[in-house]
Amino acid sequence: MSNIWRASIALLLALFIAPQVSAQQASAEQAGVLWFDRMATALRELNFEATLVQVQGDRIQPIMWMHGRHSDNLEVELLIHLNGADVRILRLGDQTSYYFQPADNSYSINSDSTYGLLPAAFYRPFAQLDDYYQVIAGRGMRVTGRDTQYLRLVSRDNSRYHYSLWIDRETGMLLKMQMLTPQGEVLEQLQLTSFQLTPELPVSLADLQGVQRPPRLFDPNSQVQPKYALSPSWLPIGFQLQRQTHRLLYATQLASDHFLYSDGLTEVSVYISRQQEQALPELAFEGAESFYNTRKGNFAVTVVGKLPVATLRQIADNVEAVGTP
Repeated sequence: MSNIWRASIALLLALFIAPQVSAQQASAEQAGVLWFDRMATALRELNFEATLVQVQGDRIQPIMWMHGRHSDNLEVELLIHLNGADVRILRLGDQTSYYFQPADNSYSINSDSTYGLLPAAFYRPFAQLDDYYQVIAGRGMRVTGRDTQYLRLVSRDNSRYHYSLWIDRETGMLLKMQMLTPQGEVLEQLQLTSFQLTPELPVSLADLQGVQRPPRLFDPNSQVQPKYALSPSWLPIGFQLQRQTHRLLYATQLASDHFLYSDGLTEVSVYISRQQEQALPELAFEGAESFYNTRKGNFAVTVVGKLPVATLRQIADNVEAVGTP
């Protein structure tokens, strides 16, 4: 067969196969959006009792998870950690309280999703993520004895971690999640080990509206504005500033400017403190919670978040004097 003939066959195959592949990809993405949105609705609407296991590196935490809605549509969610310290997280509508022992560490925040379990974006339509993520439907498997639909959530620019999701085909409930590096390494995962729908609000959640709530962690009236005239000038598309303040860090009492950003799926914190007071060398760690520390003139810049360390480094490198073009 001549080279010209081979080239002609290859061209014909490309003309016929490429459109089919493109159509299949578009179909998989359309199905992915539909399934993601169904999951978001299930997380808001279903009455259920479940147990799950959350794994971060060597840390394994079994959790009891209950969710439902009162007759007046108030959403209630309760998480109870079953290993180690007694930790309980209660959400009533958009008020979330974290109860620890000793109780002095307990606090409340304004949030309509439970931080530390699932990303807030999982409770909302995929349209909010579409600019910087794509979601692709694939073949599922059985999880906790139930048939699932598999979704792959992929960062469009590799500046964020990817996610794998397994959705219950019957109810739309999320049964398993993995957070992965762009290279495919699993950093964090959770899986339901039991799942039971209830026709009404679970009994355990019925009387929680009157529970005493701990004080709010962040009171806008008491926050001090940043002092060091430095701030990040670049973050990946989609990240919005949630909070900026000057405060003493809880563990070290180090005075720092703190900037918190979120894209709905994850959060990243930027801390700026005086170098002579922090005195850490340049450090970088990539994991479920990545960490990057560097020096910027007389200041130390520390960036922490569920993002690749290369992204944290780029954020730190773009911390500039306020007003710098």
